[in-house]
Amino acid sequence: MSATSRDLKPRLRRAAALVAALSFGSCSSPPPPRETPPAPITLAGAEHLAPLIRGEILAFRNRYPETGAIRLTSDGSAEGMERLVNGEVAMSVLTRDLTDPEVNAAVQRDGLTAFAFAWDAVAVIVNPRTPVEQISRTELAQIYRGEIEDWTEMGWKGGGRIAPLTTMPKLGLYEFIQQSLLGGSPYGPGVYAQETEQAIVDVVASRTDAIGCVSRRLVDGRVRALKVSAAIGLPYIVLDQESLVLRSYPLMRSVSLCTRRNPPATASEFITFVASVDGQQVVARHGYAPATVPIRIVRTAQEEE
Repeated sequence: MSATSRDLKPRLRRAAALVAALSFGSCSSPPPPRETPPAPITLAGAEHLAPLIRGEILAFRNRYPETGAIRLTSDGSAEGMERLVNGEVAMSVLTRDLTDPEVNAAVQRDGLTAFAFAWDAVAVIVNPRTPVEQISRTELAQIYRGEIEDWTEMGWKGGGRIAPLTTMPKLGLYEFIQQSLLGGSPYGPGVYAQETEQAIVDVVASRTDAIGCVSRRLVDGRVRALKVSAAIGLPYIVLDQESLVLRSYPLMRSVSLCTRRNPPATASEFITFVASVDGQQVVARHGYAPATVPIRIVRTAQEEE
């Protein structure tokens, strides 16, 4: 058994630093590729996950250069799943649960199988000049339903009307918010849809009335992530590397590779690779939480500066 450590971001002004260590158990690697490489296959992936997926493909090809090529296309979750069901792609990346129409369509064809290989945290972001510091899942759901419409209700007197942001329905974030926060109920009429998660970041960076949800990997210095609690009255959790790898942060979504029931050999071998030690190291290097190996936190002493 091998161990890989990853430094965690120290908490503010504390004398203890946190290091995330992936305790890799015995994970099997893909079988050696055949002498005659199979035909190239296509993988439909979300745009914001492209660096992670490209990293996995590169590591896979470096380890098994004789295997079939994998082409990555940028598709939203809904579009990617539709292409998978229709047999246009061999794999699709999913960052939410399957919808009922997708399940029904899959049943009528060959069926679908999803393999979770990473976890992503969804950050709740505001403009740095917005004085709100924290929010509960309950309050966030009320904002997206239109039940909380003014920043005054969140403790910001004179803040004005809230401008909640989501993505277009074709993207996984739209369905994630609707499934995870709204329990399947529709968005409120005052929610503004953006083309991408990056567009949400751009809008929030320029407007103090805006609030949005995006992948943790997209949070930059122009916006600020709120602390989030699972419900009103429960502790607020800072979104950092520790809360990500321990999955204690209240807004987590799995990252899965989906295939039809009998995928091409290259797809099966690629999925086996991303679930292996080498594949999970790629997950960790790109700032996501591994999903198929044990994780432990090692605390080390650190003198205060």
